[in-house]
Amino acid sequence: MSDSVRRRAMGGHPGAARETCPRWCVTAHGMHLGEDDWVHMGEPVALADGVLARLCLSVDPRSGAKDGPYVVVGSSEYTLDEAAALGVALVAMANAGHQAIRP
Repeated sequence: MSDSVRRRAMGGHPGAARETCPRWCVTAHGMHLGEDDWVHMGEPVALADGVLARLCLSVDPRSGAKDGPYVVVGSSEYTLDEAAALGVALVAMANAGHQAIRP
């Protein structure tokens, strides 16, 4: 595919998404066309039983419109506030469990 076709498909120039990357983005932009190249993904974090969690943000290179960031856990997507609340709830449950087994 020629660079000019790739630029039209991306709505800009090669690396357009990279110009708006958040610091945590590890996506190799320029490998996909269209919206797939607009998605910024953070490094995956391994949770229990092989479930991965990562930050995700989509930025339209033409309009600058953002969708996210979200925390994706497995196939579930959480707002940052929802993810923070989930983390607090999990820690509270773990602490309650520890208290139940302490003498």
